[in-house]
Amino acid sequence: MNIITRYIIKKCLFYTFLMAMATIILISMFNILGQLGDVNKGLYTTTAMLFYTILLIPNYIYLLMPLAVLIGVMSGMLSLVNYSEYAIIRTSGVSLKRVTAILFGFGFAFSILTFIFGELVGPEANHYAQVYKMEKMKQIVSTNLHSGIWSKDGANAFVNIKQVMPDTTIVGINIFIYDDELKLKYFKKADDGKYDEKRKLWILSHLKQYDYTKQDIVTTESTNYEWHTAIEPSYFSVLVVAPEDMSALSLLTYMHHLDINHQSTQRYEIAFWNKLLYPLACISMALIALAFTPNNRRNINLGVKLFAGSLIGVAFFFTTRLIGFMALIFAWNAIISSLLPTAILFSLGWYFVIRKE
Repeated sequence: MNIITRYIIKKCLFYTFLMAMATIILISMFNILGQLGDVNKGLYTTTAMLFYTILLIPNYIYLLMPLAVLIGVMSGMLSLVNYSEYAIIRTSGVSLKRVTAILFGFGFAFSILTFIFGELVGPEANHYAQVYKMEKMKQIVSTNLHSGIWSKDGANAFVNIKQVMPDTTIVGINIFIYDDELKLKYFKKADDGKYDEKRKLWILSHLKQYDYTKQDIVTTESTNYEWHTAIEPSYFSVLVVAPEDMSALSLLTYMHHLDINHQSTQRYEIAFWNKLLYPLACISMALIALAFTPNNRRNINLGVKLFAGSLIGVAFFFTTRLIGFMALIFAWNAIISSLLPTAILFSLGWYFVIRKE
């Protein structure tokens, strides 16, 4: 059994790796074509563009892994069927239950690998890629609001930041502090600020403070003002990369910040649960691949089966994103909307595998 297990896994692993490489190269080529218009803007040369594309590969791996598992396992199993190896394996006493367990373990291993890429490698590489491109093109971190970034800081403070630079330096800081009756107590204005990682605070330069609590407005100035706030540089990641490309830990931290300031977390909850549950699709894909595997090749077009299975994988990829957008629009439950595509796919795979038995 160990020999048979290793042989099946070796076949599936080869085709999965081959499929992953092919799709990554294809998407990277499309990305390069899309980036050609930005070449020679600032310091964004062809070499910088190629380096930027390479940095995006870990995120591509995370997104395409379930599809690669589906087509890889299906290609591996159909290869065994094509040379009658699968029929020999089954007639030698290996049950469908045993084959299912082998492919389930294969899918589970790739689920762990997908989670690692989605949580540890992909977000960091993607964030660095976006910052790298902005620095080369001399861009700032943009926002849809002309007035800059607005954030609530605690119960009675509001912060406005005009610009965020790629190195997380903030420019044009306005801090409004109110009392419980929403009357303005202090207004603080600073030119720019840098974050001190050791002390976990911002150092604001050339700060002016206006005190409205006294009969006359009192103005004080500070060259280097220590600003203690819950706002950290990581909160600006949502301006550099989409929530879907952030790590689950970063999303959880940002949701906590929004929650304590009584702001909506719907989009980030959906992205968070998608990040946790998406890797499980690798298991569902392995079961779907087994469901499309015939016992022998008599009167069966293996190419049609491979094409149909590939369509299912592509449909799952786009359906997952469609449900995510619909959940955001219609305020669906984040856990259910994230789990639904994978659960349906797993149920279908399990149902057809049981029917084969």
